[in-house]
Amino acid sequence: MKLRYKEPRGTVSRLLALPLTGVARPLAQASENLRFAAAVAQFGMLLRQSEHRGTATYDATARLAEGARRFDPEGYRAELVRLVRLAEGLQPAPVVVGAR
Repeated sequence: MKLRYKEPRGTVSRLLALPLTGVARPLAQASENLRFAAAVAQFGMLLRQSEHRGTATYDATARLAEGARRFDPEGYRAELVRLVRLAEGLQPAPVVVGAR
C-alpha cells in the first residue's frame, strides 16, 4: 500500500509504502469504523467522478454508511447518510438522444 501525505501546514509530501499481508476478508466483516471510512472515501470518489470509483453508486454508499452508524453520539454518521442521499438526488437525468 502506498500513501502520500503532507503535514497540515507542510509543503513537503511524504510517502509511506507498506506491504499488505494476511488474507483479504469481505467488507461486511470489517470493523464499523473501517466500513464508515470506506463509505466516506467512496462518496468522495463519486462526487469527483473518479475513474477509480468502479461500480460504486450513491445508494450503495448510503447503505454502507448506514450499516456503520451504531455508535454515532454526535450524529456525524447520520449526517453523511443524509448528504449522500441529497447528492444522489442532484444527479442530472440521463440524456436520451432522439427522445421526444
